[in-house]
Amino acid sequence: MEGKTEDPQGDYIIALNKLAIDRFNEIGPLHPQNHQLIDIRGKKMQLLYDMPIPLGEPHQAVAIRASKLKPHVRYKMGTNPFTGKPHIGKTLAGQEHVVRKGNHVYVYGTMVRSHINPEHVHVNLGDTVTFYLTNLERAEDETHGFTVDDYNVHASLEPGKTVALTFKADKEGVFPYYCTEFCSALHLEMMGYLLVKDPNKHYISAKKLKMAKMSKAELEKEYKKIVATNAATDKVIQSVVKFLKENHYEKYPVVKHLVEDALDQYGKIPEQKKKADEAYKKGDLNKAILFENMIWQYMVKTADVGIRARDLLVKKLATPMSEAAKRGHEAYLEGGCNGCHVIGKVSSGPDLVGVLQRHKNGEKWVKEWILHPEKMYNNPYIKSMTNYFNLRMPNQGMTEKQVDDIIEYLKWIDKNANLF
Repeated sequence: MEGKTEDPQGDYIIALNKLAIDRFNEIGPLHPQNHQLIDIRGKKMQLLYDMPIPLGEPHQAVAIRASKLKPHVRYKMGTNPFTGKPHIGKTLAGQEHVVRKGNHVYVYGTMVRSHINPEHVHVNLGDTVTFYLTNLERAEDETHGFTVDDYNVHASLEPGKTVALTFKADKEGVFPYYCTEFCSALHLEMMGYLLVKDPNKHYISAKKLKMAKMSKAELEKEYKKIVATNAATDKVIQSVVKFLKENHYEKYPVVKHLVEDALDQYGKIPEQKKKADEAYKKGDLNKAILFENMIWQYMVKTADVGIRARDLLVKKLATPMSEAAKRGHEAYLEGGCNGCHVIGKVSSGPDLVGVLQRHKNGEKWVKEWILHPEKMYNNPYIKSMTNYFNLRMPNQGMTEKQVDDIIEYLKWIDKNANLF
């Protein structure tokens, strides 16, 4: 063992065998070759391990001590594996976006159980497309794969790794992209769609084609459904508007500009609503549905910009973060904590507002939980949370310093709980 070094270990040998006729079941004219681990410490050699090799003839091997293997079990979030440095396409949760530069479209996306974000990407026929993808997982070996149907591109992303995939969108159509490595019970949810359109063509709405085949009763049901969806979306918008007005968004120029953009979109809704109502009164459900769908498009754009304005206003209104809290926020994002925890609401994991007050000696409890969750899996409280969310928090590999900083970030959250 370690025979290729200046310090050979003479207790064991490895034998590589082309002929292993009597060792394994016959599977055809080519018998399995094998390698053997043999103990040579005693007067008689002892076979410890015998393993077939389903490949070509073995020629050479070098063994080293297991203690010398010190691999990284995960990349630092956003790492370029070729350089070991941050990748130019590093994207954390909430930073996903699409950028067009001429005929080159850059998609900054993330992958985490069980979601690829963004879920829809629109490009023109002939565009060059680059997907920058970051695996947000912090659990060991939670690898995701990525491919775009019919485009012959593929990548494998270990936890924390960022990859770049570039190809030319030279086929017109709708192409699913999805995770190719089984990752969880919701593995099949990890997909999205690349829509490649010819800018010189006029496309007939699939919605129109679908409605053309629907009965009047089905159209009525579809109309009521989209009206209810719009009403629910409007409630979200009004809650955001209320928050913005109560906190005097107009004092902050960047927030004000975002709100103006949102209100510009929202201001287009009354005209569409008038058309939808008129069409409904005339019994033209097809047009009524189409106008209500247009309203929904404006509402989504309004909500998207409005929520960004609200989040920015929260940062403006909140008490300033200490340097430790800033580092804690960064560690929180780098660790992929927001994959399960959403500040201010219950998501795939519990809301973290007030988490330091939920336990006796809360700071010590939270620190121990983040550093060594596996030691607390049998804790009755943890068992109940695991059963409720059907998820168990893995060891994120945080350092004590990172955890101390995260606790400072959690304190900052509690001080500004009214804003979340």
